[in-house]
Amino acid sequence: MGKKVNLQELAEITGFTVQSLIRWQKDEGMPVVLAGQRGRGNEYDTAAVLAWFTQRELHRAGLSSPKDELDRARKIEVELRIGEKLEMLAPAATFERLWTDHVEAAKTEMLLLPGKVADAVFEAHDIEIDEQLVLPYVEECLAKLQNLDEDDDGDPDSEHLDDAGDSEEDDEDG
Repeated sequence: MGKKVNLQELAEITGFTVQSLIRWQKDEGMPVVLAGQRGRGNEYDTAAVLAWFTQRELHRAGLSSPKDELDRARKIEVELRIGEKLEMLAPAATFERLWTDHVEAAKTEMLLLPGKVADAVFEAHDIEIDEQLVLPYVEECLAKLQNLDEDDDGDPDSEHLDDAGDSEEDDEDG
């Protein structure tokens, strides 16, 4: 417990105006130890007021107390449980398994593409194409997709943008 002071002393200690302190007491819940009766002023506990100021500023800055963090975590946990019960959320393992299955299916389809292209060209133009001519391009595409980083923008050709600047350097040399 801190020192008990009146409004004027609290203003001197904190450096805030009396009007600000009165407004904070009325509108924002600044703590009062003893509400003054007729002819007597309010009493304030300096420790309680300083703790209130600290929490107020932390809240304004977007920071929170450990209790606030715990309350927020509990709220999120409850929301997740409700989402799972309503089947609005899937466990990460289920999602990962399904996603992996889709990726594997797409990979299989891409690896079958050279044969499909060869068959289509033969049927349309009566020209035989060796599947092995197309397969390296499919494998190159799959390798690029496999090596994409999570931070990448998803464009495997973006690495070639740097090559455009290299030609200027080559021009300067020769």
